[in-house]
Amino acid sequence: MALALDNKLQEWRARVQSSPLNAYWRWWLGELKALMPDSWREKLLHAMRRVTLEVGDGTMVLGVEENQAVERRETFSLSQDSDLQKQQLRDLLAEQELLEVPRALMLESKGVLRKEVRLPVAAESNLRQVLRFEMDRQTPFRADDVYFDWTILGHDKEAGQVRIDLVVVPRAGIDSTTQMLASRGLGVSCVDVLHDGQPLGLNLLPPDRRIKVINRKVRLNQVLAAGAVILVALAMGLSLYLRSHQVTELEQAIEEVREEALRVQRIRDQINDTMESAGFLAQRRIATPMAVDVLADVTETLPDDTYLDRLVVGQNSVQMQGKSQNAQQLIERVNESPLMDAAAFRGSTRLDPRSGLEVFEINANVVSRIASPEAGG
Repeated sequence: MALALDNKLQEWRARVQSSPLNAYWRWWLGELKALMPDSWREKLLHAMRRVTLEVGDGTMVLGVEENQAVERRETFSLSQDSDLQKQQLRDLLAEQELLEVPRALMLESKGVLRKEVRLPVAAESNLRQVLRFEMDRQTPFRADDVYFDWTILGHDKEAGQVRIDLVVVPRAGIDSTTQMLASRGLGVSCVDVLHDGQPLGLNLLPPDRRIKVINRKVRLNQVLAAGAVILVALAMGLSLYLRSHQVTELEQAIEEVREEALRVQRIRDQINDTMESAGFLAQRRIATPMAVDVLADVTETLPDDTYLDRLVVGQNSVQMQGKSQNAQQLIERVNESPLMDAAAFRGSTRLDPRSGLEVFEINANVVSRIASPEAGG
């Protein structure tokens, strides 16, 4: 499962390396490094150094790669006893503070096969597997007999292809060399290629063959950095939580005040409605004479020779039906009343044969006690 995970990581690395985001990232890092103080830049390059091992002609050259330049420091003969040489190498690495620095086996470019390969862009998402299938067609080797790595040179958008610099090396020679180095306490985590004295930045060694070198200082710095990131994240999360909690409490308080204000407004509206209703009734009572007053006024207005058979007092009108010796004079008398006006007969008067009196029916308006604007003007 670990091997499958490493292969997947290699695929993701290839995708990232070929993406425009990686180009922007490299440019941004370059600009950032250029802005850093020289002392910081030197410390950063120093932390990224590697121990380089070059094997050939019965000798081993130990060097240090820093800032993509290899500085050769010591040469050892491979004819010496491996156990004795192992202790010598350990003392040397300890003396130069290189015990916890990754080690890379450097190959000469003449000892590897390099070829530019063009593949469809769709293959870019799974280059390792595609290159294994293409190995016997693109090179004279089988995929199981070699170690390989690649760098992406660019894309041909018109042809829909990706250009790859494929680097292949026979597996047998690498295996024997890494075993010899491991017997001397120099397990390697990378196999790179030197071209014009500079590493290509490859790693031909499969993920399952790479020796993990743990730098305790780097690990401590990583742990401290991770702790700082976690603390910052916790502080930000706590700040956001407190702010959200305060906002929630404030919203609840605002909602309670709003509900209380709505209740007060409803009560105020009810009071206003009640007052308006009471005022309206009082106004109507003031403006409209009471039925008793109208009845008293009718009694005083009508002469003694007149009596009523029917009297209807409405809100704005009065209907009188009865008999009188002189019904014509009733209209004038009613209009002179302070509570009635606009009196008129309903129909014509007639003579009652039995009593000899005139039968009448009069309608009149009840006069409001409050004068209208027109009347006031």
